[in-house]
Amino acid sequence: MAPTMMGYKEIPFEVMHPGEFYYELLVSGRLKIDPAKKIKEPVTLHDPCNVIRRAGAAEKFRYIVEQTCEDFREMYPNREHNFCCNAGGGLSSLVQWYSHEARGNRVKAEQIMATGAKIVIVPCHNCTTGIKSIINYYKLPVKTMFFDELLVNTMYIPEEMLPEEG
Repeated sequence: MAPTMMGYKEIPFEVMHPGEFYYELLVSGRLKIDPAKKIKEPVTLHDPCNVIRRAGAAEKFRYIVEQTCEDFREMYPNREHNFCCNAGGGLSSLVQWYSHEARGNRVKAEQIMATGAKIVIVPCHNCTTGIKSIINYYKLPVKTMFFDELLVNTMYIPEEMLPEEG
C-alpha cells in the first residue's frame, strides 16, 4: 500500500525478511560460522505464519539453524502446516487478550515440549512475544532466540578483527 501512495507501481528495491538476508550472507560466504561456537543445546524452530506461508522462507530458515546448531529438532507439524503462536498481527499487544491467547496455545506448548529443545528459534518479533507468553504461562523450561543473536554467538571473527586485550 505504501509504495502505491508514494506513486510507485512497483517498489524500486527488494524487500526481504532479515532471515532471508542472513541466509544469503551464509550461502555467499560473506558470513562464516565458527564450528567451535555452534549451539550445542537442542533447538527447535518456530515457523512464523506470514513469513512461511507467504514468503516461502522455510528452507532458508532451516539452513541457518542447521549451520549454527548441532542439535536441531523439528516441531511437527511444521513449515506451512505449523501451529500459530496466536500473536500475529500484533494481537499479543492487547493486554486484555493475554490470558485467552496463552490458554489457547496449549497445543503449541505441547508441540514445543515434544521436541525436547531448550531453545526455540523465533524469526518474528510478534511470534517471540507469543512464544514467550506460552513459555511463561505453561512454565516451559525453554528460552527464545532471534536469528541475529544466534548468528552473533556462532559467527567466525577473523583474528585481525578481534579486540585487543588489555
